[in-house]
Formats: sequence, C-alpha cells, structure tokens
Amino acid sequence: MRKAEREVIDPAQKWDILLRCPYMVLAMQGEGAPYQVPLNFGAEMQNGKLYLYFHCANEGTKLSLLRSNAAVSFCAANMLRVFNKGTAPCGYTTDYESVCGQGRAEVLEGEARLHGLQVLMAHYTKEPFAAGAFQAHALALTTVVKIEVESWAAKRLVRE
Repeated sequence: MRKAEREVIDPAQKWDILLRCPYMVLAMQGEGAPYQVPLNFGAEMQNGKLYLYFHCANEGTKLSLLRSNAAVSFCAANMLRVFNKGTAPCGYTTDYESVCGQGRAEVLEGEARLHGLQVLMAHYTKEPFAAGAFQAHALALTTVVKIEVESWAAKRLVRE
C-alpha cells in the first residue's frame, strides 16, 4: 500500500469497516477484459478467516465466469463525507474507508446455501431469519456463492 499511514492493520477494525460498507464490487476474469459487478453481500469470520456471501440468478455471465475460473477480487467502500479543505475546485476531497481483497468463489448447495443467505441478510437487517423463512419458490431461482478470502486489506482516511 503506497500510503501506509492509511492502512488499517487491526483485524477487528478491518472487520468493522467491512460491515459498514453497503455493497461490494466483485471482479472476475472475463473474456478479453476483467468483468466486475456490484453486489449485496454478507460476511462472517470463522476461525480467523473471512468468508463473503452473495446471491444471484441461477444463470448468467457472473456464474459462467466463476465456473470457468473461481479466482476473484473484491472491493467494498464507504465514502464518509465530501468537503472543501482549501480553494475550490482542487481543494475538494473525501474521507473514506475501504476493504479490498482476493479469494476463491464456490457455489453452495443445501444447508450451506441457506446459511449463506442468513449471513447476507444479517448484513442488512437485525431481524433473524430461520432457514424455513426462505420461500421455496424464491430459493429455486437463487444461487448462493461463498468466497473464501485469501487476502484482504483495509484503508481509511478520516480527518477531524
């Protein structure tokens, strides 16, 4: 990281930043160019390892690319404020926090699939959802993907 003073090292702080991000952008190896897409996501830590979950339709470009190459990268960001710290327009800047990383994607089946949906929902609401709360019709149209994160870094700039 070029500006080391902005890197967040503490795992608990990195986790908190990730949970404050409203969405992530997933990048995959496309045909001839990278392919990226913004997604809702859920996150959990298991034995010190980060896992991300997202859901999508049962077919499409994203799943085709993941099935041919499971290596992915992601970025989640939170722009905290925009302000003018000098003479406009060049004085405008932002306070922000972000998390970026890489991992491997896996399509989930059975109970693992329901768990992934529960983790995803927990990111956006405090309301708990039992596995039986998900409608069979909606589940039939939904694929759930888990990303086992191999490396991730967080960055923050917040000025007083």
